[in-house]
Amino acid sequence: MMSGIFNSKVKYTLFLGIVAVAIVIVCVFYIYNVSRALEEDNLVYFDEIASETAASIGIKLGELLTSVRNYSYRFAEFDSLTREEQLAMLSETTNSSAFHDIVYIDLEGYALSANYGEAFLSRREYFNLAAGGVSNISGIIVGDFTGTRINMFAAPVFTKGEITGVLTGAYDTEELKDIIYTDTFGGKASCYIISFEGSIVLRPNIDILGFDPGISMFEAIEPTSDTAQALMPKIAAADAQGTFSFEFEGESYAASFKSVGFNDWTVVTVIHSSDILAFSRNVLMMTTTFTIVFMLFVIAGWMLWGVKFWVSKKKCIDTIAERDNLKYVDSLTGGPSFEKFLNDVRAVFDETPDDGNSIYSMISMDINKFRTVNDHLGYEEGGKILNKLANLIQAGLMEGEFYTRRSADSFCILIKYTSDVDIFGRIETLINDAYYQIEEYKLILSFGVYKIDDLTMDIRSIIDRADLARKTIKGNNESSSAFFDDNMLIKIREEKRIENIMEYALESNEFKVYLQPKYDLNNQSQIIGAEALVRWFRDGKMIPPGGFIPIFEKNGFITKIDKFVFEEVCKQQKLWMNRKYDMRTISVNMSRMNLQEPNFVRDLYEICNKYNVPTKYFEIEITESVAFENLDILTRVFNELKNYGFHISIDDFGTGYSSLNMLKNLPVDVLKIDRSFLSDTHNERANNIINHVIKLAMSLHMKTICEGIETEEQVNLLSSLNCDMAQGFYFARPMPIEEYEKLLYSDAMVTN
Repeated sequence: MMSGIFNSKVKYTLFLGIVAVAIVIVCVFYIYNVSRALEEDNLVYFDEIASETAASIGIKLGELLTSVRNYSYRFAEFDSLTREEQLAMLSETTNSSAFHDIVYIDLEGYALSANYGEAFLSRREYFNLAAGGVSNISGIIVGDFTGTRINMFAAPVFTKGEITGVLTGAYDTEELKDIIYTDTFGGKASCYIISFEGSIVLRPNIDILGFDPGISMFEAIEPTSDTAQALMPKIAAADAQGTFSFEFEGESYAASFKSVGFNDWTVVTVIHSSDILAFSRNVLMMTTTFTIVFMLFVIAGWMLWGVKFWVSKKKCIDTIAERDNLKYVDSLTGGPSFEKFLNDVRAVFDETPDDGNSIYSMISMDINKFRTVNDHLGYEEGGKILNKLANLIQAGLMEGEFYTRRSADSFCILIKYTSDVDIFGRIETLINDAYYQIEEYKLILSFGVYKIDDLTMDIRSIIDRADLARKTIKGNNESSSAFFDDNMLIKIREEKRIENIMEYALESNEFKVYLQPKYDLNNQSQIIGAEALVRWFRDGKMIPPGGFIPIFEKNGFITKIDKFVFEEVCKQQKLWMNRKYDMRTISVNMSRMNLQEPNFVRDLYEICNKYNVPTKYFEIEITESVAFENLDILTRVFNELKNYGFHISIDDFGTGYSSLNMLKNLPVDVLKIDRSFLSDTHNERANNIINHVIKLAMSLHMKTICEGIETEEQVNLLSSLNCDMAQGFYFARPMPIEEYEKLLYSDAMVTN
């Protein structure tokens, strides 16, 4: 019997051993796979954060390079200034910039600095690239003036469409290193900027590898995930992005790379493999320890395994939760991220009964022309202002309400309400708080409101509707708000339809040029020119200009339409020249987007050359409000137009922010008075304004024209005020070119 009991114990012990070994194998296999999954998850997380860091570095460097490009517009006439004026201009630009020194270099390589004098820099690579039209950033160099280590930001200077020099900004390398510092994984990662062939252009202050600038990364490291020959073309690609692993001095590292977007540079973020995989290795080590203990003490081992596994699982959950929390915090304001906002709003909607009586509204808010804040005060001060605004929004929230900074200066706010009065009150409170508590800059806020009637709707769709409402008032000169309605949704669908067919319509000649004659008010039977207008005919019907022009202005297609109209007019002017007709000036409207094109004026001139039509037969119309978006750019464009012989008119004069300074500086030929001033010819104040505008134009040797003339009474008023020209339905409607030709050249056509 003892033998049976003994055998039973042996069998039981053997069974327990087999079970224990099986459990150990299963546990080891399970924990090993968990560890592998954690490693992969951590690598993906590292790549995501590293890519975001690289994008941020690219943006910061790009902003510095863009600032040099913007400054270069001021230097178009630099070579014509006296030396004293040149030094003053350089000194003023240096003091207002983020750079230690602004240097102008002529095409022969002679450089001038207000701080350090002259130097000869013709052999500098950054100079030669910029002189060839390529804005760029140099690697680390020893400054020719100071002898310190610097990086040069260089951009070409254009005069009348030709490169006449190079403008550079010197940035101290040690300070530039701060831009590529990253605290990813507790500061244990380092970011390097390398060239397309692998040379290190810039390394951070905290350099875990200890590389020296100028060496090739691929000559120093030993790639393990790929060969150096295979990695180089991947990293050199224009849209380079990815990961690789390597060994350096006997240690293993993980790296993420992402293209900067210019200079053929790439940001490579490096972290020690032991740092990124530390948690996963801890789990594996605990599993190994558990296996040994479990095999020695089966029952105790099972219990210990249970405890250890629970602890490991909790650590895993805590680590993942900590990682996810980074996704839920706005890096600038410290407030909730957009992802957290979406989750919070969805959660509160799911808990609220959808009985058709929603108490929530979504507000989309942004700051009008916030770019000017950064331009005037700098990005650091701009960030502080956004922080203050976020705190004001947070302070005004009640329980169950949420907010987030979605991007840049754009915020989303979910509030409760019982009536529209509540919404207006909350908006007005925020406007007043911003006005009195943010003293650095008087903010103009735009609010779009969508009153939520369906809590099951996608949150992003709700925000889109609030955005639509806000965009209807974007650009107002004071803080304002607008509510979403169904007409906005219909409008956006119509806009999408228009955008889907606009390219095809242009290729299929659906757009036609109409001309509206302009008449001399001193001899009202005399046509002195015309304004070119575009009309769209589709399926035999005309689409009203108001139905497509605003859409084209928004999506940028207007620039193609403007050039199409200009070229069509040029073709027609050529035909009339060949027929020996008496030529008249035709005005063509140009949208604001054209002004951002560096070769805009040159392109118009080339079209005139193509058809051999003198530029004096064209008048370029620019809307008055455009002048206040960037007066420097407008001045440059107007001067180029005058240099090429074009006439220039300011359209809708009096409807924007009319500035005597603008008229003083811009070489304008014609002021076009807006039709709104003639809506009531008995309005004495409006008539006085027209009178003074006409007198002002006369004193500045400019002509005046009034549009939208519909009555004889309006004609008589303008004539009495000595206005030069008029156009409108009273005289003639916009008409096809053939009708205009008959109206203007009927006698000449009979003769021919």
